[in-house]
Order: sequence, then structure tokens, then C-alpha cells
Amino acid sequence: MLLHVSFIKRAFVMIRFYSILSKVSFVLVCLISLSSPVILAEQMLTASEREEAQSLGLEIWNGRPTVFKICPDSTSNQLQAYALCASAQCFTIDNVAYCKCVQKGGKSISLPFFYTNNKPPDPGPIAGDVCALMEVSDAGDFLVSTFSAPPQLQQAYNGSDALAIYTCPGSGNLSAQCNGGLCSKSSAGTNWPFLGSIDEDEVVCSCPIAASPQIGFQFIGPAECDRDFFEQYCGVQGSGTGGANVSTGTRLAVGAVTGSGTILTKILDGQVPPTRRCFFPVDPSK
Repeated sequence: MLLHVSFIKRAFVMIRFYSILSKVSFVLVCLISLSSPVILAEQMLTASEREEAQSLGLEIWNGRPTVFKICPDSTSNQLQAYALCASAQCFTIDNVAYCKCVQKGGKSISLPFFYTNNKPPDPGPIAGDVCALMEVSDAGDFLVSTFSAPPQLQQAYNGSDALAIYTCPGSGNLSAQCNGGLCSKSSAGTNWPFLGSIDEDEVVCSCPIAASPQIGFQFIGPAECDRDFFEQYCGVQGSGTGGANVSTGTRLAVGAVTGSGTILTKILDGQVPPTRRCFFPVDPSK
């Protein structure tokens, strides 16, 4: 019950997350080599919007914006345990997505998720952030879901589990938003409905559901550019306020606003290696 309440609170935080990333991800159009006609057709940016996007993109690309937090910080040499859900698929119960993620250790990046010890509506002084929560998780039975770029996305990666970034254009399409999601380490070694066997190095994370902005969202899938996989996870629509209500059992991919994964990779690692990407033309009949 405690985790479920936290997901509801985090859903409101994700609204702000989407607002931020829907702006910063305009860097895609100006600085990232994603010149897909699918994305450009959906964008239809005016001259002033392109100028704003370029200015914002350069600021993000050349700087280290404080809107994101790297854990652990640069002064620490300690490996930090976290859950990586970037390439996960999920199923839903009562409008919460449960996603099969990977247990990792090292540096990762996230929204800061500042919290206080005061009860709403009195915010009070900041007591901690996502990095502090991750430190607590080391002594507990949970992990926090944060981001790092899966190495399987790199074009130089030749393993059988190679991956690619899929782009789903347009607004209102649903995905699981796992940044800041909490994960139960005791789920490792168990079997879950829809998710199947959870290996010892995996974990199930609970994540809110969000609808994409006009720029669309991206998710990760097979490197072979599987059209069936794309159609399964691109175009999932919901109902109700915000359009994010789905039936129990609905399958979702973990997604992020288009371009945001590239931005986070640049901030975390200082560079973005050549990456596999898959684009499919939009079917006008759907």
C-alpha cells in the first residue's frame, strides 16, 4: 500500500518531468542525427521554434543542467546500486505498470526528486533527494530506478541481445515512466504474470503511466527493427483524465520523451556513441 501511494505522488511529479523534457528534447531536431521524416512531419516547427530549440539544445548539450542529478556524485568512488528499466516491458494492474528491469551498479542519472520531512501542504526544508534515497536502499530491500544508456544500443555492440531505439511519434501514446520508480529486490528469482521468470540479476519495478506529448516518445526494442514489436508498444491509448487509464493486463514499454535519453546519456557520460535506431512510417489508417 505504501508503494502504491508513492506511485500516485510520483505520477504528479512525472507531469513536471514531461513538461521539462518536452522542451529540452527539442535538441533532437537541431543537434542529434535523427532526421527521420516521421519525426520532422510530426514536429512542423516554425522558424521561431527552431531558433528556440537550437538555443535550448546548445545550452543542454554544452552544459550540465541542474535539473538532473547524477548518483553518486563526482566526489564519491562508491558504486551505487540501481535498477535500469530503459529497455523494459511492463504489464499493468490498477493503472500502475510493473516492469521487468535489470539490477545494476555504478553511476546513473535522474530527476532529483527532492523531498522533505514535512507533511503537505507545508513543504519545509529539503531533507534529501534521489541520491539519498538510493543510499537508504542499500540497507533495505528495494532499489530506485534511474537511467544509464544500455551498452546494447551501441552500433559497436555485436552481442545477440543487441538493441535499438524505436521512435513513436505523436501525442497521447502511453508508456511506463520509470524514472524514480521503486523496485522490490525480493522479486528476483520469482515468477510474475505476463513478465515470466525474474532472474537473480533482475527486479520488478512499479512505475506510473504517462501519455506522450506531441513530440512523441521513444522506447527500446530488438536491434532488427521489428515492426510487430513497434506496433505492439506504439499507439497504446488510454482513457479518463490525462488519457492514462488502461485496463488491467495492458502491455506497455518503458518510454521517454523523444530525444531525452540522448540528452541524459550526454550529461552522464559526456558523449553519445553511435546508436542503433529504428523508424517506421506512420500508417494514416490508424
